[in-house]
Amino acid sequence: MSTEPLRVTLSVRHPDCWTIATTERTDVGVLGRVVATTTGDRTTSLVTLYADRRRALDDGEETIRSFSQVHAVTPVPATTLGSAARTAKPGNATRDLLIDHDAGAQISGAFLSREFVTARPVDTHDGRERWTLLTTRGRDAVHDALEQVAAEEDADISVERLARTSDAAGEAPFSLTSLSARQREVFELARARGYYEWPKEVTGTELAEELGIATATLHEHLHKAEAKLLGR
Repeated sequence: MSTEPLRVTLSVRHPDCWTIATTERTDVGVLGRVVATTTGDRTTSLVTLYADRRRALDDGEETIRSFSQVHAVTPVPATTLGSAARTAKPGNATRDLLIDHDAGAQISGAFLSREFVTARPVDTHDGRERWTLLTTRGRDAVHDALEQVAAEEDADISVERLARTSDAAGEAPFSLTSLSARQREVFELARARGYYEWPKEVTGTELAEELGIATATLHEHLHKAEAKLLGR
């Protein structure tokens, strides 16, 4: 029996989440890297807004400030964070924010209480959260736990990948931080759906239909992403 933990990659949507709502209303993504100690019913989170254009960051921050669950938003100068935090950002334009908000709408507690730990920042874009979790539970127990979370939180949870951490198949061998938000979204979907497997598990036309774009546009995004990742 393997003693290596399972890596669980999820696509999640749950109600009353200001992070998800922000990405639906604006052209930004939200990368949640740190959650501070919760005090009472409130908590402070450090997040990064990312977008293709800097103007979208203003729209995203203004939208976040409008939610009743959010009590204060404080921009964090880039020089305040360490080098590791500064480099782990997607998109062409980014902004770090400290956000004081209600803790009740977070789904993280439901995962943590069931022996999951976060392995990567939570990446939210286009109305869904992408979680990467680690657990020592078996596969059947993982599926049971996720069904419990979905029922408890009224959440839509899709398992994108479930593999032992030693299984590197399908993992990105290069940093994605050089990609724009749209290039990153298209490239990650192509990987998740098996576009880069041999033989291919999905065609470019099928991916384009899922994204609602032309096939030529899909290939343009993929070619630009591949060129950046390969250093060309």
